[in-house]
Amino acid sequence: MSALYPTPSPTATAWLATLRNTLTELRGEVAPAEPIDPETLAAHVESVAPEAAEVGSEVLQATLREFGSTIGGLTAAFGIRPAAIVTALGRGQPLGELDPVVARALEHVPEISSLTSSGTVTVEKDGRTTTLVAATTVGPPAGPVRVAWPDRDDVWLCAVPAAEPLDAARAALARILPHVGVLRASLREDHRGLHAALLTVDPAADPDLVMARLEGWRAAVEQLHRGAVAIHWEQT
Repeated sequence: MSALYPTPSPTATAWLATLRNTLTELRGEVAPAEPIDPETLAAHVESVAPEAAEVGSEVLQATLREFGSTIGGLTAAFGIRPAAIVTALGRGQPLGELDPVVARALEHVPEISSLTSSGTVTVEKDGRTTTLVAATTVGPPAGPVRVAWPDRDDVWLCAVPAAEPLDAARAALARILPHVGVLRASLREDHRGLHAALLTVDPAADPDLVMARLEGWRAAVEQLHRGAVAIHWEQT
């Protein structure tokens, strides 16, 4: 190729090959649906996935056009944004399920457009209602960060790269524990799930509040893959 159209890197080439192979396998398993405009979808995918941007718009659009009805079927089946679906499939990442709270807000909360699965819990303490959203994403990890949400005043999102359930739960906890006041912790796994030993808690934090937040996040993370991972707190 010329300098204007450089050869895609091996990573980008592998991404496209994985995407095509996966869509070919899924073609007979997913009920076809109205295809999405390939030009618009390609632009969205390129904004999320550097691999797609390397492949080039023409090649990417041709693939999206070829598998348009399959991608439409996956969108209808999973309720995940098409760009997130395409990005995840090219990376060999699993697709999950968006919980109803997140699904209803997709059009209104930009921070959740790249999510591939989520678990949401609403907790109330001292008259204050807080919503916690644990999620996997094809975008960069985020949070826990407060996000603006329609009809909800206090919503916190923790999103980690899409991965197998145990890896996703571990990555989420690594971000959540310092945020809720656990300064030092040790994570280990066994056949019963993921264990978090709470070694050092911020001495200035209210212990009851710390545990309330931990319990809320535990419920959200466990929902993330519909109970595939159990989380156990261990205090030392």
